[in-house]
Amino acid sequence: MTAPKDTPRESLEKERARQTKKSEKAEQDDYLEEALEETFPASDPIAPGEVKDH
Repeated sequence: MTAPKDTPRESLEKERARQTKKSEKAEQDDYLEEALEETFPASDPIAPGEVKDH
């Protein structure tokens, strides 16, 4: 069975929806990347010292 073809308007609306969704995901990725950069380094640096044997 052949699937019915979309009208040009339906194709355009689907493409716009796909691009909007992609743009939203890219924006979320940008926010996540910025948040990670703002929290780096996540811990205090190690303090230099002597290694002790038990």
